Amino acid sequence: MKPKIQPLSRFLAWSSKMAGNPLTFFIALGIVIAWLIIGFVFGFDNTWLLIINTIATLNAALMVFVIQNTQNRESKALHLKIDELIRVTKEAENELIAIESREEEEIEAIKNKIFRREIKKSSNNP
Repeated sequence: MKPKIQPLSRFLAWSSKMAGNPLTFFIALGIVIAWLIIGFVFGFDNTWLLIINTIATLNAALMVFVIQNTQNRESKALHLKIDELIRVTKEAENELIAIESREEEEIEAIKNKIFRREIKKSSNNP
């Protein structure tokens, strides 16, 4: 059975996809050009400048959350894929599964253990 995707997650995934679409860039460019042309025709008063400033600020603030959501989702998926590869690989260290959720000191200790083991292996095989 296919898991139900929450409406907010679906909207954020769609927003991320649309923000990365080349057409979106050209739409935004068209809006800026139209804003400039209308500004030259009617004059750039403070209200006119405030409109584009407000739109740009709100867009940037919202995009921070869209981008972070996308990175979180992709990072989780990547970690799950790597964990599965570790799990099915005979020679791999299973203690590396989900290592990203461990404390920094524990990660450093595991790294040092693996590093020492590799040095020992390479010194035994000249």
